[in-house]
Amino acid sequence: MTILRSITAVVLILAAASAQAATVISVVDVPTRGVTQRILYLRPDAPVANIVMWPGGEAVLGIENDGTMSGLLAKCNPAVRNRQALADHGYAVAVLDAPSDSLFFAPPDMAAVMRYLRTRDALPTWVIGGSTSAAGTVDLLADPPPEIPTGAVFYNPEGSSAAQAMRIRVPSVVIYHASDPRQRASALLAALTAAPVVQPVVLTGGNDSGCSGYHTLNGLNGPFVDAITTFIDKYNATLVAAPPTVAVAVEFYNASLDHYFLSHIANEIALLDAGVAIKGWVRTGQSFNVYPAARADSSPVCRFYIPPGKGDSHFYGRGTVECTATGAANPTFVNEEPQFFHVVLPVAGVCPAGTRNIYRVFSNRADANHRYMVDRAIRDSMAGKGWLAEGDGPDLVVMCSPV
Repeated sequence: MTILRSITAVVLILAAASAQAATVISVVDVPTRGVTQRILYLRPDAPVANIVMWPGGEAVLGIENDGTMSGLLAKCNPAVRNRQALADHGYAVAVLDAPSDSLFFAPPDMAAVMRYLRTRDALPTWVIGGSTSAAGTVDLLADPPPEIPTGAVFYNPEGSSAAQAMRIRVPSVVIYHASDPRQRASALLAALTAAPVVQPVVLTGGNDSGCSGYHTLNGLNGPFVDAITTFIDKYNATLVAAPPTVAVAVEFYNASLDHYFLSHIANEIALLDAGVAIKGWVRTGQSFNVYPAARADSSPVCRFYIPPGKGDSHFYGRGTVECTATGAANPTFVNEEPQFFHVVLPVAGVCPAGTRNIYRVFSNRADANHRYMVDRAIRDSMAGKGWLAEGDGPDLVVMCSPV
């Protein structure tokens, strides 16, 4: 099969297990934007929440295949050095390294990691960022993946955009040391005006020697972990995902097969972009919007897998009528998802205002393949190559894409 019928991120190496809390520790390379995002992943039995932590804007942890870390912040960063304590509390923890194409000052793809954790456990995700990573964490939380219930933990934050912080709409705790001259907690707290809950936690004591002292909360592991776990335990059950309004269906092409493929699923797109587990697929540069969930005016689009011998590809049927007829006429086809995404159906080939025409062409070969597009010129070019245009009305329209 050229494209896996069920695509997931790839766990590369099982490193160890913690006897204290039966925590499985893995090194995972999550595919994203054509590269990989390495994480150290600690998963206890039956976790109650996911945690994503970015140790700092200039941090390279140097996570090795065996789970060891060569970077200085492995010991100095308060969140990283307390990762096991958080896992022992019942949280699945992802510690982010730099992405594979960068070394210094490169922000990791936290959203891709959030989506990866969500495929493992459908739980709320808490993003932890502090010091120089506060700004990037604020940017992420101003526009988090809408399908993932999300919360925020900041510690000793340095500068961040007040305009971005004002967009954060998730429960947020800001932990800071009263004697840390670098922290700018008051500015962040003042900007979190849209967050439903904002909790400041002031820490004192500890020591100011080594690893930036108060800034990295030296000698305060217990109070730091208590502040995080108390807040998460209190608000974890309140987190809900905001339903996304639209998603982007991205088109891929395999030249050796002369096949096209379409998906709006983040993990599928990431794996195809990476080209490691599934090879030979490249983006065409074409895409269009779809609804990821049903609406009053929408219709479901099913995704059938066409088995080898008949195409080894996929067909996207519009509406229950076409999907039912396709399954009845082709009993060997596998209906992978009856509601893969949702669109508006045209009336007599005419799409309503606020939508765009979606066209479909059929390869007309034994290895059946279909292509979907919003550009009529591309549709006409494909027809000129012998592909058959399908659809309703004089313009042969099959679906309508939300603008």
